[in-house]
Amino acid sequence: MIVALGTPLAASPRPWLYFDVPAVMVNALEIKRDPRAVLGYEGELWMDSGGYQILKRGLSINVDRLVEIYRRVDAQLYFSLDVPPSPGDPPDAAERKMRKSYENWVRMRRALGDSVVPVLHVYRDQSLFERFLRLYGGAPSLAIGAAVPYVLTSRGAPRGSRELAISFIRLAVEEFGGPVHVLGMGSPAVTPVLAALGVHSTDSATWRLKAAYGKVLLPCGGERHVTDRNVNFGRSKPRSGELEGLYEFLRAHGFPALDGFYERIRMSFEYRALVNAFVVMKSVDCTPRPAAFRKLYELAARLRSEIG
Repeated sequence: MIVALGTPLAASPRPWLYFDVPAVMVNALEIKRDPRAVLGYEGELWMDSGGYQILKRGLSINVDRLVEIYRRVDAQLYFSLDVPPSPGDPPDAAERKMRKSYENWVRMRRALGDSVVPVLHVYRDQSLFERFLRLYGGAPSLAIGAAVPYVLTSRGAPRGSRELAISFIRLAVEEFGGPVHVLGMGSPAVTPVLAALGVHSTDSATWRLKAAYGKVLLPCGGERHVTDRNVNFGRSKPRSGELEGLYEFLRAHGFPALDGFYERIRMSFEYRALVNAFVVMKSVDCTPRPAAFRKLYELAARLRSEIG
């Protein structure tokens, strides 16, 4: 399974300059000139519509404007402009948003072709999810969005929301038949679950954010604060053997910059970000460390075996 690294265009570090990165995802809202030239990246480029940021920041962008941006960029995948429902939305509001996402995809596909990937959203009403899943049956690939609040059990998520999201993703993999991407779920604890379901790809932008907060990601799930700065949340320090385990994981998977590891993860944001990016991409074949996600992993493996 592919884990694409989401990155701001002007940001550093650039992991693809140090080790192989199978795909990079950039936000269309940031595009001012050729992103490949800005990033120094020649691999597979994916374009995110910015739908989540638009929702969170109260921004607006119309389909025609997004099509203009996409036409200027040489990318392999262009994610359609979506309007995600929240877990707390009543069914009629969720249906309107999902309908709008479908209409956006139809317009964008007509303008740009099959490289435009539709986004189907997780929502607690399974019949609604299945109805829109059938509408996307003719697309070459499919993205699943709005799963994060369910998996992280955010406010408004129903009881059993993790299992609900996993069952919907499994249904999409089984019924759609083509490659399925799950948006924003590239956590080391979650990627093994998605891989067990047969998901083709996911993405993560948290590798930089966690590093900025002074944290390193642990293989197969978990994070530890390794700097001397004061933080208001996520203050868990490394337990005995955890950093040694992280070092051995990096060494075993060919991380190219292990000299001074223990001091550099404490002192350097850029180095922590490189470590986190590598861990994100290489944790796909793990068994999740956190008990809740290990349980989901077992559920995913069981559901996949039912598909055959």
